[in-house]
Amino acid sequence: MEETFVPFRGIKNDLRGRWLCYKQDWTGGFRAGFRILAPTTYIFFASAIPVISFGEQLERNTDGVLTAVQTLASTALCGIIHSLIGGQPLLILGVAEPTVIMYTFMFNFAKDRPDLGSKLFLAWTGW
Repeated sequence: MEETFVPFRGIKNDLRGRWLCYKQDWTGGFRAGFRILAPTTYIFFASAIPVISFGEQLERNTDGVLTAVQTLASTALCGIIHSLIGGQPLLILGVAEPTVIMYTFMFNFAKDRPDLGSKLFLAWTGW
């Protein structure tokens, strides 16, 4: 007998199976109290410092269109979403050199096109 396609069934089954572990991760983190402060501080700086330095490089390579502030905000938002959905509150998430190379290439491609230009670079990149 053929199996019928049900959208999001795999995600639902995975969440149902992991619910106890997911709940334990969050409750354990809250019960740890101040003991969680040192690893949280370490993870924060381990994530923030490369984002700021690569953000500065992106700012130079994109003529100020994509700045360190935007890179930091994007990384923070992605980290929050990933920690909530992924169940991994202490996760290093950040920008790496391949990301900088990709955005530099995309900017150099877009700035010479009359239909894009540097003004529409961020919107084009978002899409």
